[in-house]
Amino acid sequence: MIMLQNTPSRISLIGFMGSGKTTVGRMLAGRLKYSFLDLDDLVEENAGKSIRTVFAEQGEREFRKLETEALYSLTARNKVVIATGGGAAVQEENMAFFKENSFTLYLEVSFDEFLRRTGQDPYRPLLKRAEKELRGLYNARLPIYRELGRIIKTGGKSSQIITDEILTLLGSDG
Repeated sequence: MIMLQNTPSRISLIGFMGSGKTTVGRMLAGRLKYSFLDLDDLVEENAGKSIRTVFAEQGEREFRKLETEALYSLTARNKVVIATGGGAAVQEENMAFFKENSFTLYLEVSFDEFLRRTGQDPYRPLLKRAEKELRGLYNARLPIYRELGRIIKTGGKSSQIITDEILTLLGSDG
């Protein structure tokens, strides 16, 4: 594994729904003594309404616009771990953030593991889609995730083990 000399000021966790971004992000931030920020929470705070409501009232396009604004508002933040929504990294306008403004890690989850972890979570608007459509979405996003972030495989691993692997990658004892 490649070791970094200095811990980056912004660490972004990208990946498909159910990959553990929020859980691992909180744990990683705690171990590094960084702030933790869930991008979806920031979008909701800025919009003054839930993501489900934004999707229902204004559609995915408006949600993605709000998501991009929230993401780029973080360029001045330091010592922060950012857990993104599954689609944030695949939006063309957001890619520069992950390449240039953050140390980006891709938490890779298999499609079957994603289904097992997310079940029928009512807070995930995209889960209303058919399994075939979800698989297509997963397969379309995979190469983009791999291009933008260093891969951390999550299958069969606890959040603690994943966090330890990231800390080793960062060269930090945490």
